[in-house]
Amino acid sequence: MSIESRDIDDDIQMSEFALQKNVPLELADLGILATVGPRTIHVYDKLCVVVLSADSGKIRD
Repeated sequence: MSIESRDIDDDIQMSEFALQKNVPLELADLGILATVGPRTIHVYDKLCVVVLSADSGKIRD
């Protein structure tokens, strides 16, 4: 298990974004969200794709 952390001097300035858009959240990012306290957070599930084959996989003539 890895521990995600941020340096103590990694303060967020008033004119910058706390997190980037379309980037997976890590544990340290959840702490930032708790500190900043946004009203709404839009998140998406991680996409998972499975391909099932019903035949032997050989190309037919």
